[in-house]
Amino acid sequence: MRTGFSRSLALIALAALALPGFGQTGATGQTAPCKVLPTKIQSYTAEFKITNVQTLANGTTITVESSMVQARDSQSRFMHSTTMTQQYGDHTPTTMVNVQDPVAGTQSSWDSRSRKARVTKLPPLEERHGCWQTSNGSFRQTWGSSPSSRPAGQSDAKGVSSISAPVLPPQPQRPKPVMEDLGTMTIDGVEARGQRWTTTTPAGAIGNDQPLVSTQEDWFAVGLGLNVRALRDDPQQGKHSTELVKLDQGEPEPALFQPPEGYEVVTDEMVPCKDQAGQQ
Repeated sequence: MRTGFSRSLALIALAALALPGFGQTGATGQTAPCKVLPTKIQSYTAEFKITNVQTLANGTTITVESSMVQARDSQSRFMHSTTMTQQYGDHTPTTMVNVQDPVAGTQSSWDSRSRKARVTKLPPLEERHGCWQTSNGSFRQTWGSSPSSRPAGQSDAKGVSSISAPVLPPQPQRPKPVMEDLGTMTIDGVEARGQRWTTTTPAGAIGNDQPLVSTQEDWFAVGLGLNVRALRDDPQQGKHSTELVKLDQGEPEPALFQPPEGYEVVTDEMVPCKDQAGQQ
């Protein structure tokens, strides 16, 4: 049961990538052009339906459906949640939530299965350089060094060895995707611009006896700074679609950015890393 459910989680995580962030690498392995956020923060709550279809060698198809909700308020708080149903057992839906709160300076996560939430207090903005970790060492993050804290002419690099790196044989280049501008289309009342990337892997490149053609298609609503539709068709990974089913451009409910009542909440403070490898 655990193995099947974990596999489904992996599929959902892959589908979540169907809504690439700004400059995120898409299913083709290529980095999509960076999207430009609107100059004015636009609040919204967007609900999506995610469908993953895999076709096995014997023709059997495995279809996994889930839902996703994204919300952003006028203070740039951001929430992302995914809900999926177990493929085995009692088919209980499980919701996993992540929240970024720049106002409180925290990032939080919780899930409906454990009914536990973890809130991590980030260091103040002016101190976010070098290595920091939670007090129990369960989470670590490194920010670039503050320019004002470095002597003139000193770079941010650490531990640079004077030994030359070994010369590696040239690696074959990945096929470059061909981009097609799909123009604009209205999706759930908002204007979105579409782009399609088509990548062809020639026969023999990875042991394939025929060319492999994969496509990724994204529709981006500039006014919201949000992908509202994403489609993936890859011979190796199957078909993945993320479709907007409901959009509310009002201010989200504040409760969306807080752990639900009754959940056990664990709060972690971040402190500078103390070990030799993580010293600031």
